[in-house]
Amino acid sequence: MDVQAASTRLLVSDIKTCCEFYRDLLGLPVVIEDLERGYVEFEIANMRLSLFSQQEMAEIIHTTDKPSQADCQDKVLLIFKVRNVDDVYHNLHLKGIKFDEPPTKNADFALKIAYCRDPENNLIGLFEPLM
Repeated sequence: MDVQAASTRLLVSDIKTCCEFYRDLLGLPVVIEDLERGYVEFEIANMRLSLFSQQEMAEIIHTTDKPSQADCQDKVLLIFKVRNVDDVYHNLHLKGIKFDEPPTKNADFALKIAYCRDPENNLIGLFEPLM
């Protein structure tokens, strides 16, 4: 089987708010924006991040009878590499983004990382290598 990465897709309930977060606050370039059809795609270096309607996905795979939310530990973590995590943290903080963890050095992995969340509560790590 020949497999290639296509995109990471987040299933969201509020596509407009999430689009604004990734497009306007994080500043990710939009490749496709079709809010009417519940799909947005961003380009991040050689990766694609897409947002898709959680309700529409549930209809496609016939899981609309299951709860859309569960009280549990995080199951998804998006990691984005940045040039200067302190500057990014400061700029995003000024835009009103709340952080679970400010920039913190992790000597085990030779990086500095900060954690925040998008409007759907998906965990995002912003890191810079220390080497």
